[in-house]
Amino acid sequence: MTKPILQVYPTLGGPDEMEEKRPIGRNRAAYQQLLTDLEELVGVADELGYWGITHVEHHFHSEGLEISPNPSLLNVFLGKETEQLRMGQLGHVLPARDPIRLAEDIAMTDHMLEGQYFVGMARGYQARWMDTLGQKYGVRETYSDESEQDLRNREIFEENYQILKAAWENETLEYDGEHYRVPHGNPEWPPSETTRKYGADGELDEENRIQKVSVVPKPYTDPHPPLFQAFSLSEATMRWCGREGIVPTILFGATETVRELQETHHEEATNAGFDFQLGDNTSICRSIHFTESEEELYEKVEKYEYPVWEAWFEPFGFTEALRFPGEEGPVPNREEGESLADRLIDSGLCIGGSVEDVTAELQRQLDECPAEYLVWLFHFGIIPKEDAFEQLETFANEVLPALET
Repeated sequence: MTKPILQVYPTLGGPDEMEEKRPIGRNRAAYQQLLTDLEELVGVADELGYWGITHVEHHFHSEGLEISPNPSLLNVFLGKETEQLRMGQLGHVLPARDPIRLAEDIAMTDHMLEGQYFVGMARGYQARWMDTLGQKYGVRETYSDESEQDLRNREIFEENYQILKAAWENETLEYDGEHYRVPHGNPEWPPSETTRKYGADGELDEENRIQKVSVVPKPYTDPHPPLFQAFSLSEATMRWCGREGIVPTILFGATETVRELQETHHEEATNAGFDFQLGDNTSICRSIHFTESEEELYEKVEKYEYPVWEAWFEPFGFTEALRFPGEEGPVPNREEGESLADRLIDSGLCIGGSVEDVTAELQRQLDECPAEYLVWLFHFGIIPKEDAFEQLETFANEVLPALET
């Protein structure tokens, strides 16, 4: 059965509240209410049997969208009271993070949640914070355009990923990379006798100088929590995920494009020795709205999707995920009278209608593009709480059991 994951962008209210309480991102009461609402959300999702819930990593969002500068803290805060719902993030932005500190944070979170946890990784696309937080690493945002800036971002991302894995999987770590070295230098270690008696083998050389380090704690999950790649759009990312056994999160709407990327991932995974069926270890992203008419669906898309897509995703170029195969020109094509709502629905990324409509369309898409995980782009905070919970209950109790996956 397809495993549903809620992709929640911690949001402090709809457009009216955002304007009234500007800058709502600094509003203490709004953030406290967000935490309370998220606690209620994970309780509902846990009880309904959802597989997981994720948040993002973004900084400086004074506007009130995507308030999650430290997703691991949010994971621990929300995950301690749940029974089976897995906490995660899509994802930690590796190029702007120290890989050892991140390896430690993830291992600690994994222990605190006793393995009820998964880890997402991202490259970072927002200059406002990437240029500031990434300055010490000489890395900036990326748009996967094969530019020098993009290639450096990917290079640091992949190096930091290798350090993360090595830190989790090995008792001691020594790494000499292009951008990072472990240990840095070969300093003398004064409490050498203590380390020789109680520490890991090989940490010191014969002159009592540091030659390796032991990154602690070891993750609760052996060898590490499940790994996901956030919002995968390029063939290069799909191939990398296939080689590494990482779950790509495919954002594209058109099933022809999704299928092509899944086949690329499957080919690379098979060549790397993984025993995956097509669609295994992959996820696709969709939004879902239960409505009684087409008119109501358009109303919900404009009310609940536009504040994210039109005001946020589109300026960053995410509407490329809505492009049809072989299509040229702007997406959506407003000169031809096409609205963003038209494209979200027609591309298949936004699924709506009655329970029967949603079930049939989702089944059709999964038949064409079988996926182990379904990431529901769930704009909680913009969608009112009562409506959100009703949507979750309808999907869990009426749609999910009817799917043949």
